[in-house]
Amino acid sequence: MSMPMLVPMRIGVIGTKWGLMHVGAFRAAGAEVVALCGQHLEPTREVASREGIPLATTDVRELCAVVDVVVVASPDALHREHVEAAVDAGLAVLCEKPLTLTREDAEALVEKTRRAKRPCVVNFPYRMLPPLRALRAWLSEHAAHHLVLTMRNNFVPTDAREPGAWQGHSADFGGVSHLLDAALWLTGASPTWVQASLSGRPVHTAALHVGLSSGAVLVLTHAASPEPGLHGGWSLLGADWEAGFSGGFIPAREGWCVSPVRCFESGAWRELAPGLEPRPGGREPWAEAHVETARRFLEMLGEPPEVDLDLASVEEAATVQRILSAAMVSEDDGRRVLLD
Repeated sequence: MSMPMLVPMRIGVIGTKWGLMHVGAFRAAGAEVVALCGQHLEPTREVASREGIPLATTDVRELCAVVDVVVVASPDALHREHVEAAVDAGLAVLCEKPLTLTREDAEALVEKTRRAKRPCVVNFPYRMLPPLRALRAWLSEHAAHHLVLTMRNNFVPTDAREPGAWQGHSADFGGVSHLLDAALWLTGASPTWVQASLSGRPVHTAALHVGLSSGAVLVLTHAASPEPGLHGGWSLLGADWEAGFSGGFIPAREGWCVSPVRCFESGAWRELAPGLEPRPGGREPWAEAHVETARRFLEMLGEPPEVDLDLASVEEAATVQRILSAAMVSEDDGRRVLLD
């Protein structure tokens, strides 16, 4: 996707861990990363020096003073504070998922960003994977009645470091927000009710049923697993068709892998879209998805685009947070929870 820019955008990244993915992504998209903000000054200086970033700071306001765009990739609990600081400075913002720790904080950011001078969006890279984009186009003419998704996750901790806490340091049980956003985006539907069973404190294994405005039901299981990486399978079913794929992060293959997307229709299986896997000399697929997000976000900052860029709005990210909040109420009360 081409993106006209008269001058390179100056990017500031908050977060010295996952933030480095965004450093590479925005550079590949033609922008200049000029500032890095971390929690501790010396480690932040070391990372900035290694990455060739001129300014290293622990002060978000100092970062905001020298950039055009802020990427918020700090710990989940700091997202609201950092997004608000960037919005108050009149800057465009790309925030990592999940948007916030709680539904209340997410809704506060919705109100805040509605009055913002510049765009604010949330990073959900599933939207940028070509196989899923092809599936979404196909689904625009096929009504699903069930989406069945199982994800096994080796990155979510199973030790109860915070007894009694639902979420620990993660606002989305270790990655469920990615899956919820992808399901809503694929179908173009809104959630209407949630019924959940949550295991672990903090939660590491979640079984969710989510009713959608289209009449479909999302059946999602996210489970802690001893096998390294992320391993997921999607099945989408309609009245007379089925479609599906598998995908995730496979350490042995050094990156993200997505199988071909296949559909069963008119009595036969066929391929809807080819798969993805890391290739020597090429950019890893998940990293490429971040580059595409950066390109589209920078395009949004120019002339109003003529097409939908498929970037997640703060409102959409807050909807995901509402589902997670309802899941906790459902577990506590042992009932289906209706959403407004």
